[in-house]
Amino acid sequence: MRIPSLLVIAASLNLVKAAIPTHRYNGGCAAVAQRLYCFGGTSNQKTTSDHYVFDLSVDFSVEKAIDNWNTVTSTDFQVEPNSLFSIVPLNDSYLVHGGLGYGSSTQFLRNVTTMFNATTESWETINSINETTMVPSREETSTLDPFNRIWTWGGISDNTTSANITEVTYHDEMQVLNMNTLTWSFPDSTNTSLQPSFVRARIAHTETLGRSGKSIFYIGGLQSDDNDQLIAASMSEILEYNIANNTWFLRKSPVNSTVPSSRRLHSATQIPDHDLIFVYGGSATDASKTVTDYSYLLNTTSFEWTAVDILNEGAGPRFGHSAVLYKGKSLFIVFGADNLGNLRNDFFILDIANWQWVQTFKTDGVYPSVSSQSNSAINTGPKSTTTIFSTTLGNESSSANANNQTPIPFNYITTIYLMLGVMVVFLFC
Repeated sequence: MRIPSLLVIAASLNLVKAAIPTHRYNGGCAAVAQRLYCFGGTSNQKTTSDHYVFDLSVDFSVEKAIDNWNTVTSTDFQVEPNSLFSIVPLNDSYLVHGGLGYGSSTQFLRNVTTMFNATTESWETINSINETTMVPSREETSTLDPFNRIWTWGGISDNTTSANITEVTYHDEMQVLNMNTLTWSFPDSTNTSLQPSFVRARIAHTETLGRSGKSIFYIGGLQSDDNDQLIAASMSEILEYNIANNTWFLRKSPVNSTVPSSRRLHSATQIPDHDLIFVYGGSATDASKTVTDYSYLLNTTSFEWTAVDILNEGAGPRFGHSAVLYKGKSLFIVFGADNLGNLRNDFFILDIANWQWVQTFKTDGVYPSVSSQSNSAINTGPKSTTTIFSTTLGNESSSANANNQTPIPFNYITTIYLMLGVMVVFLFC
């Protein structure tokens, strides 16, 4: 009777595998159901379909966090490789839209819009009405409003995003997916007034819903000029879109005020209960290197910028990373490329109440102030990194001019469950 029990234990153990993520950038992460999910990105010079999950229901040491990732497997859905897509967290799911896909001019995404359900741990294709009229794109941005609508803007379409595209197109039209009816709408096309001339198509920018829930703010990136050439978007000029009346505004920072350097592939996070957006990281718009001024707050009332001096040692300059705010207090800076040109497979956690990097994650988001904890450096996981070489990245060169990388091989590690299995075998022999 003992042998069948042992076989059942062994079978269940095989379902659990820990995994150290490969070094990557330009993927997407979302916090759903007390877990941090990260999907896709570029690694080993290719877009990936890697899918990782990290438990946020318990406190943990950031230094030892690298060993606590797990892979999410799918048996009934073919998950396609993707990078440079937009990701939107929902109640118990997250949605992935657009992206580079296979990074090929001969193979394209079959499922342009997909959704992962964290409760059932399953993927599904979103077959929405009117989607066939849209041209697939990458490097667009998306955000969810209070009425369960996803607003998508910007991006680029070329021969890597869809078949039969003979010329590059930069998008400046607004696209809205109503998650209640699964219907796309295009408010710019129904607006009787002409779109203002200051609205230029952008890529590698950020899109953030403001505190009021009525306006979306677009920051940085690259924008097209009159000749359809990409130029840096000034950080002193913020695009605002009012979702109540479908109206664009150009907001400018005060004259002679502090303005961050232009950037792309940065992150922008709305600070809860404040008219503030926290902008972190980014790459210089004309090179594949991080900006040196990488931490700012934007006041969305005065449009003044304030540099943020974060306490303790943390993530440092990065681009192509993900920024995920958990419970409105803990901001995860995940993966990306650093100031040495290395891709990362780690994360750091920023306590936005005290503007400090923390060494221990608190699931309730309550951290001691800097005066009561050590200022020693945070060390997350392995020291090995992956260098991005100086050659231009082939599949992503149209926007980022980002450089390629040679990441370490994917390394699944055997967990403590294997040790338990061996012990069980020993005891029953």
